[in-house]
Amino acid sequence: MHAVKLTGPKRLELMETEAPGSDGENVIIKVSTCGICGSDIHYWESGLDMCGVPGLILGHEFCGSVVDPGSRSDLLPHDRVTALPLDPCGTCESCRTGHPNLCTRGMKRSIPGNNSPGAYAQYLKVRPDMVRKLPDSISDLEAAMIEPASVALHAVHKAGITTGDRVLITGGGSIGLLCAAWAKISGASYIALTEINANRRAFAMESGDVDAVFDATDAKLVSSMKRAIQGSFDVAIETSASDGGINAAISALRPRGRLLLAGISFHPQAIMTLVLVIKEIDQKSALGYLPEEFDLTMEYISRKRLNVAKIISRTIGLHEVQDAFERLSSNTSADVKILIRIA
Repeated sequence: MHAVKLTGPKRLELMETEAPGSDGENVIIKVSTCGICGSDIHYWESGLDMCGVPGLILGHEFCGSVVDPGSRSDLLPHDRVTALPLDPCGTCESCRTGHPNLCTRGMKRSIPGNNSPGAYAQYLKVRPDMVRKLPDSISDLEAAMIEPASVALHAVHKAGITTGDRVLITGGGSIGLLCAAWAKISGASYIALTEINANRRAFAMESGDVDAVFDATDAKLVSSMKRAIQGSFDVAIETSASDGGINAAISALRPRGRLLLAGISFHPQAIMTLVLVIKEIDQKSALGYLPEEFDLTMEYISRKRLNVAKIISRTIGLHEVQDAFERLSSNTSADVKILIRIA
């Protein structure tokens, strides 16, 4: 089969590799569409997967059709499906207490596109209970957005956004924009977004889910935002994973405000812990999502209550993936969400 593999730091190559074989248990999917995630960029930069191993086939935001239903008697060949790229053990404390996204054995288990073959390929093997059949009301492009939209929903849930909250989102990538969409659905009275990329600032303003967009490079950023709302923010969701984004969020929050860290950095960071303490900021973090949040996201997209298609900036083929990563890592690209069309 055709697949795109990590062959070194900042190097992806399209090549022929062996397709996954039937084993009577796992579901084999013919991939139609797969999204490029920010975490994929991190792996691309290092040339290694989440466990430090080379040769990964990336891709964990995908949809396709069933080739072999494995042990799933309710699935038939050609059924349109997506799946949660999770492999929780089911027995550790996190799994037993309802937090399979935090499975303590995750690094030793097969997580598609992270430490096992993902969906930048024609075919993919997936754990059967993670597979979800798609309704006809969800297109292939929308289906590839279920996974990142679930990440954003989990962040909004963890942030505890309720009716009337004034919300700040730092970072205007796909997760930031999807957080804005969920915050609006959750009843936020005002949503501001900060971003360093001028193209992405314009894109965010056109999305219709934010009330204002601010230049994250502005030396007077925090005072400008506070002046705009004549006060401080109740909640901040940080998606940029940058020191500047985190510190701007801390500074813009009211005393006893809520800070939710959703961005991922692979490096130590310098943040203003003094301000966190003197304001008694309630700081939390969010990783992935729960299965029920994935299912709820799919329902909202199916019912057209959540518009994920507007986040998609373009689609490409497998042969264009290396160029897309170079553009996305430049911080000047106009692209927000790129999807790969495989079949």
